[in-house]
Amino acid sequence: MTTRPKSVDPRALVLAQNRQRIAHEAYGSTANWHSLKPDEQQLLVEEADTWLRAAVEAGLVPLAEKPTRDHYAVYLDESGFLYGEYDGDDILRLVYDKDQAQSKELLEEQGAEFRLIGWSQ
Repeated sequence: MTTRPKSVDPRALVLAQNRQRIAHEAYGSTANWHSLKPDEQQLLVEEADTWLRAAVEAGLVPLAEKPTRDHYAVYLDESGFLYGEYDGDDILRLVYDKDQAQSKELLEEQGAEFRLIGWSQ
């Protein structure tokens, strides 16, 4: 089991494990996170936390914690579907409605800013 400081973003462990897996794939080997020594795991988690903090500060990823009680979380599942926080612990799938579609270019001309967060199938 990996121990990490409380200040570490909870997503850092996932990022560190994926980084290790991707690094091993390049050499045709299989990464085994649990075979790493605890200090090696900690080093990778701290590195991942540093990258996450930089990404948050650059506006590339959201904060892990809710900024204020007026904010609502938006989630993306493994299939690319969006969900919005609804009522307490409930989430609501955000669906496409072509009758509600608007021109992205026109919205951008009016000052809207969009960030690509992924692709759906």
